[in-house]
Amino acid sequence: MALSFGKAAYAKVVQRLIERIYHNSALQDSIYEQAVSWFAGQEQRQQQLANAQQQLFLFENRQQQSSKANQAAITRNLRLAEAQQKTLEEEIEENNFLRFQALQQLCRDILSLCQGDTFTETNSYSAKMLGTIQLICPTRGKNIQKENQKARHLYKAILSIRFLDRLVLDGLIDNPFIIDRFQQSKHLHYHDDTEYHPYRDDVHVPVLMAAILQDIGRSHPSCLAILKGPEGTFDEFRELDAQERITYLQANYNATLSYVQEALGTGRYMGRDKEERDRFLQTEIEKRELIIALIKQAARPASELGNILKIPQIYTSMILSTKLVYNYEDLPKAALALEKSAEQAKLDQQAVVAFLRIVGMFPQGYGVPYIPKDSDGHDMERYEYAIVTGLYPPELKKPICRIVTYSLTYQASARGCVISAENNLYFPQARRKLEFIPEERLLEIMRKLVYNFEERMSSPLLPRCWHPDEYFINQKNQNLWNKAAMLQN
Repeated sequence: MALSFGKAAYAKVVQRLIERIYHNSALQDSIYEQAVSWFAGQEQRQQQLANAQQQLFLFENRQQQSSKANQAAITRNLRLAEAQQKTLEEEIEENNFLRFQALQQLCRDILSLCQGDTFTETNSYSAKMLGTIQLICPTRGKNIQKENQKARHLYKAILSIRFLDRLVLDGLIDNPFIIDRFQQSKHLHYHDDTEYHPYRDDVHVPVLMAAILQDIGRSHPSCLAILKGPEGTFDEFRELDAQERITYLQANYNATLSYVQEALGTGRYMGRDKEERDRFLQTEIEKRELIIALIKQAARPASELGNILKIPQIYTSMILSTKLVYNYEDLPKAALALEKSAEQAKLDQQAVVAFLRIVGMFPQGYGVPYIPKDSDGHDMERYEYAIVTGLYPPELKKPICRIVTYSLTYQASARGCVISAENNLYFPQARRKLEFIPEERLLEIMRKLVYNFEERMSSPLLPRCWHPDEYFINQKNQNLWNKAAMLQN
């Protein structure tokens, strides 16, 4: 069932999705908290199963070797051992199913927010989710790393399905299972909750699952010990040395595969038709195989399936960075870093081009200062603020934005704008256009645009970016993605 919410509540809905994936709460019910609990009890479960199997084996042997006088007592003990083993296995299976069900529902809820009935609508909804994640995450202060760690799983998951769609449309995916489900779904309505939709249910949901679970191994005790130290006193966001990093990545990868294969069940067939049931169970196996293949091949980014998770993972790690040194101004460099990796053949060239076609150079929710034009198309002698709000920009360096200040006054957003590199203050050629303006005038512009005095004191007179979080925190300013007239700048 699709999530329902009002305009002002949208950011809260996105925050809740983030918390359902990665959170620290008394309920311990997020996907990553469930994993911490599962890994912590893994050894005990294995021991319980081993003990139950040993008991069963023991009584089976005794039954074969005992006299008739002892048969009745041994049979009772054998049946008791069988019942105990069955109960234990059923309990494990039920818990696995409940974890799978919670993850599946989470993925369906994500899709209800980022998937529309048309290509344009879908990209608008996805831009809204990605931009909202960026805008509710802090870009200054002490909690950047922790909040980015929570949010990056959802961010990467949305990018992964949008990237998958682009690769399929460009003919860069030849996986038979994915292509078959895509072809089957071309004329089906995406959001019919009562009907089976092959591409949504068999491809989009598993890709979202794989993206969310890709780093689930970090919840394993061995990974936590590396990140936080044996006593839990280390800063988990510190830079690991080379050997620690290799050990951590290997442990994370192995634990992730273990979790997917052992901690998660599959869907349950509810009908009575045997042929339909067999098809359902076969599809569940294929979906599980797709999740595992995506995670495994992401470690080999040159592979076709590996790109689906790997490229969004690299990009997200830079946009929602958890490094100790964080510089918001540098976020557009993430796109350039991907380009460089492709040039060096570290990533597939065609895949990177396809990905950058979606995201452009400026991430969703990024604050862009720009030089507006007057009614005659001439540059004005000031700058204004805009926020990046659209995927698929016309060119890499021309972000689709929403204008948020007019004549140096903040207003609820009503107009959109495609900002050229020539008028985007991120680029030196745009800043040079305003260098002739007296310092007093630049200080006056800053006083009108910058929210607080501390930020004003540390900001350059011609800023390369601005921080829109304080603007966005006001609920009336959160409707940045409604339809609006678009200007060219």
